[in-house]
Amino acid sequence: MILLISFIVFLGIIGGSYLYLNNAENRLQDPGYADAIEDGALAPPNAEDEVVINTLLMGIDEARSDTMIVVRYNKVTNQIAMISIPRDTRVDIPGYGVTKINAAVGKKEGSALAMKTVSNLLDIPIHHYVKVDFKGVEEIVDIMGGIKVNVPKDMKYSDPVQNLYIDIKKGEQVLKGKQALHFLRYRKGYIDQDLGRIKAQQEFAKAFIDKLTSPAMIPKAVSLINAMIKNTKTNLQQDEIAAYVMDLGKGKIDTGNIKMYTLPGEGGSYFLHDESKLRELMAEMNEYVGAKTSQTTQDSPNTSTTTEQKAEELAKDDIKIEILNSTKTKGLASTLKTELTKKGFEIAKIGDTNDLTYSYSRVIDRRGNQKHLELVAKETGINIIDSDINPSYDFDITIIIGNDRTK
Repeated sequence: MILLISFIVFLGIIGGSYLYLNNAENRLQDPGYADAIEDGALAPPNAEDEVVINTLLMGIDEARSDTMIVVRYNKVTNQIAMISIPRDTRVDIPGYGVTKINAAVGKKEGSALAMKTVSNLLDIPIHHYVKVDFKGVEEIVDIMGGIKVNVPKDMKYSDPVQNLYIDIKKGEQVLKGKQALHFLRYRKGYIDQDLGRIKAQQEFAKAFIDKLTSPAMIPKAVSLINAMIKNTKTNLQQDEIAAYVMDLGKGKIDTGNIKMYTLPGEGGSYFLHDESKLRELMAEMNEYVGAKTSQTTQDSPNTSTTTEQKAEELAKDDIKIEILNSTKTKGLASTLKTELTKKGFEIAKIGDTNDLTYSYSRVIDRRGNQKHLELVAKETGINIIDSDINPSYDFDITIIIGNDRTK
């Protein structure tokens, strides 16, 4: 999952960019990627003039993305920050609706759609993707002679359907290829499942970088490069890879200075991210990597932006909203009404659900207007959005307040 950074640093150390590019030819290109970005809607932004480059790393297991990490790299300072995204994160995948984020890469638009979905979630441009087959991790770790990690607990799991049998003892040890893969895939035994696994993966990533960029790996350069090429797909062009090799080869990566973050939220059948905490996290991350303002917006407002803002304000007046409190805490609907009224919305009704309690708040579309739905969800900070279209219903949008708003 952290292969790209490690190999670019590795190539810089050995001066091996020519060897890498000569071997790679066009084998790193994902055949379906070019078709997916043809119409422009899923085309990534140009990274040529950007100082901070954002790359989506995906560990692929049986066609779905089992691991998602966004790596943010400052080409000038060599600062690196990473944010891990739980695979069960509930998001709106463009063109497909609300589902788990790891389903995006399995759609016909594949990596391009995954990049767009993650970009929407984090509110940053995603310039590149790197997709690594999990089987490749096993091969590469074996070539390296294993990775030393501190296994936080006994890991035992059996799934005959996937032919997956994990049995790793607690403690510091060197994990060879298959064991390393099992360590990265293990999640059921953690109390917080995906979050526990993400923490373990981040520790593995640091150990992986340290070993791969050590002088001991130089004699294994050809084997390692060939293994990476065989198991990796990316939209990075050969000249871009060469440029990063030169940049990173000039300095050294200190794994202690790589900032690692995890999407904030709570897990269950879906992982529901906390929008407010995410914005705080992204602001901190932007400052660390040197992207202090949102990369998805201009530094100063232009005429187009102002027009869009005015149109949004007008749209708020047109949305007829009802707010229903499903909790036992009184006054939540009234409080939310006051907040939204100050923001320019029309609240036509407040009330309670009839003996139906929701654990999580949600916004429900009654008219089929996706823009209205997204606007209300954004302004309320509610992540769950649903559709229940009924032309005869009295309201455009229903907001249901769940127990998450009582905390």
